[in-house]
Amino acid sequence: MTSKTNLKRIREIYLRNDNDDLDNTVSEDDKSSSGSDSDYCGSETESNDTSTDEYISKDDDSSDSYAADNDTNINIQPDTLEKNGVRWTKECNSNHGRLRATNILKKKAGAVTSVNTIVDAFKLFLIDEILDAIILHTNNYARRYYNQLNQKRNAGIYKSKLILWKELDRIELEAFLGLLIQAGAAHMNHRSIDELWDISKNCPLYRATMALKRFQNLLRFIRFDDRLQRNKSDRLAPVRYILESFAKQLPRHFIPGDNVTVDEQLVPFRGRCSFVQYMPGKPSKYGIKFWLLCDVDVRYTLALELYAGKINNVIQRNLSTDVVLRLIDKLSDQVKQGRSVTYDRYFTSFELADGLLERKMTSLGVVNHKRSFVPGELKIIRNNLYSSWFYFSGVHTLLSYQAKQKKPPIILLSTMHNISEVFDDEIKLPVMIHDYNQTKFGVDVMDQCINGYTVRRISKRWPMIVFFNLIDIAAINAMTLWLCKYPNWHNQRKHVRRLFLEELGRSLTNPHNTRRSEQSGHALEVKLALQSLGFVLKPKLLINQVHMENSVKRKRRCYMCPSHPGRKVQQVCDICKYNVCRSHSSSFTSVICHSCAEK
Repeated sequence: MTSKTNLKRIREIYLRNDNDDLDNTVSEDDKSSSGSDSDYCGSETESNDTSTDEYISKDDDSSDSYAADNDTNINIQPDTLEKNGVRWTKECNSNHGRLRATNILKKKAGAVTSVNTIVDAFKLFLIDEILDAIILHTNNYARRYYNQLNQKRNAGIYKSKLILWKELDRIELEAFLGLLIQAGAAHMNHRSIDELWDISKNCPLYRATMALKRFQNLLRFIRFDDRLQRNKSDRLAPVRYILESFAKQLPRHFIPGDNVTVDEQLVPFRGRCSFVQYMPGKPSKYGIKFWLLCDVDVRYTLALELYAGKINNVIQRNLSTDVVLRLIDKLSDQVKQGRSVTYDRYFTSFELADGLLERKMTSLGVVNHKRSFVPGELKIIRNNLYSSWFYFSGVHTLLSYQAKQKKPPIILLSTMHNISEVFDDEIKLPVMIHDYNQTKFGVDVMDQCINGYTVRRISKRWPMIVFFNLIDIAAINAMTLWLCKYPNWHNQRKHVRRLFLEELGRSLTNPHNTRRSEQSGHALEVKLALQSLGFVLKPKLLINQVHMENSVKRKRRCYMCPSHPGRKVQQVCDICKYNVCRSHSSSFTSVICHSCAEK
């Protein structure tokens, strides 16, 4: 089990590498739409649902709030409130007896699976079954494509040379993934492929691993399912198998800390896709949306789900509640107990809080003023600045905080706080808001890490965009497991994540490069690239000798005898490798034919 010191260092590494500009304390609302990795905008809207992704500050603003008509009693807090059958009181129902089950952790945080190499950590998520499925469907699609192409080319009078597909295997597929990761670590994922393969401008790893045309063909032909047997009613059919197999591996290898976060991730994409989302608050604005469940202490994705919009042309009801509960249910019961879930105003509801309590988990979130359970008195704009109104109903706590003058108050719903706590500072910040600010950014920082070093390349096919995102998540999770096992790995270096990705890329390409170094017939640039990476090339003669030693010697005619009588012998000359009889050879310690002896 991983100590808290190791988890603290992992968090510092991620924050130092990718989140230098991220402040856990909240400043004013960020309205910019910059494309930098550390910029996050306040609100997000979608085509089918509305979502927000923001921290709470004293400048937070909300809609559907109103000012009171009579200002005489505007600062007086009512003793009780009631809305939709829920009665709220000012008196907290603190119980000093036994601890609730929601406050007892049964599993300590840390890595569950021990890893010995970086590649082993990466393959815990992109398992062999996923790679085998990709190999199978890619080879089938490429063979079918070239067969149809050859039939069209040979349909006329003139016959052309057949084009054959070279079969893809696991070693080559892993090398392909290694090149993608290496390009992402060097911020060359959007660089022209021709420039990447130029050894005078870039790292020779690309040229040494595979040919430029082969890399382009793999990007073109890679598939994740059989199109002929695809379920057309399923929007996620092209990636269904690899997505579900990948999601099953996420919660198996790591136990989260006390707090987890649920939020959305928008992967940029502007191609043809029936469930592309529009979020004007995001830097990319258009893309494919993922729901993520992430740990707050370290950057680890525990569960994910791809949002595909309508199901059978039916709009999904109670989507926000169902998404959170589906993600949480992917964790085991012992892992769920005692942990707290933080989410933004799009998810927060009374039903979700009760559903998490049934799973022995607490929750904390900002409340949208449109929610039906929010009493109207809490939406009133108060004159008393920095005032906090606490209300309690069973294990639920509702807070209304006046953060700014002439602005609607901030409302939070919590099941992890059961008393009225306020910091003794200038703005009298409630503890609930402070805890929200400290636990909300899990998914946001994960998204920033991905944008800092991503394997995503420009593609018109949305399944490739999904696959690129899975590779990025697998690389971040693998680094977390690796640092849990080896907390002192490059502990004095900056940009530890870049070093990890470079080592992962080299480790994935090494088996394929070793196999290439044993082959002959490479171009001069390929040989120079392999030698610059430290691979020893086998001489051509040595390769022929190994081939002849491993091959079975067959009985053939002596090449020096006339056709009659034409002796058939099994003996072979050690120099020219032709079959020769004893009459035309001299044998001492080796067999040498007379023709070679004269030379």
